[in-house]
Amino acid sequence: MTKRELTYFIVSFCIFLGVIFLMSNIQGRTIIRKHDTTIVVVPRIGLDTTINVVGKTALFIGDSHTSNHNNGWQKIVCNQTGMKMKNVSVSGKTTYWMLEMGVYTIKQNINYCFIYGGANDMYTSSITPEEAVNNIQGIIRICVGNGVHPVVLTGFDPRNTNTPNKNYIPKYIKFQQLLLTTIKDATVIDTRVVLKSDCWDGLCHMAPSGHKKIAEKVISDMKFKVQ
Repeated sequence: MTKRELTYFIVSFCIFLGVIFLMSNIQGRTIIRKHDTTIVVVPRIGLDTTINVVGKTALFIGDSHTSNHNNGWQKIVCNQTGMKMKNVSVSGKTTYWMLEMGVYTIKQNINYCFIYGGANDMYTSSITPEEAVNNIQGIIRICVGNGVHPVVLTGFDPRNTNTPNKNYIPKYIKFQQLLLTTIKDATVIDTRVVLKSDCWDGLCHMAPSGHKKIAEKVISDMKFKVQ
């Protein structure tokens, strides 16, 4: 074998090894082809985008929209993910009461705290959207101080309600906007996925279909693993 032939053999062998290495790294990855260019994007092998929360403890603080202890959205979330549920929600309560409950119930043995309230605050003329948001931020501070992951739900779309209280809908809309834009140190989930057909009354106390939609949105946004 001449020197030239030996050089050609070595170069060809190196190219072969390079192709083998490239194919082994491409396997199992997302491939995007644009015109004649192939781009390797993200490895898919071993990539787990879901969070296993089996055995974790979830605390739920809220009003009537979370106080359906047997069949509510929070029950669905826990049943599907394997979390242990602690629900202290009570119908008719405001975020001031919720903040007080947070002081007594948020402990270091809690993993997630789901906060869903504000409807009663927005119905009354004595509580502003800003005050309600401040109360929820206070619950979040308690969570952070105890190493608990706080999760805030915006609630249903108030435009799907039917009430003689003319201030209710605009107040609730402003409240939700503040939740989405000003809340800090918490996960905020936009749960305005419930339609009028998912409500049992004019204030959107939810039918099973509404609870199911809320639960699915929470599980999806939190990337919880379904059992």
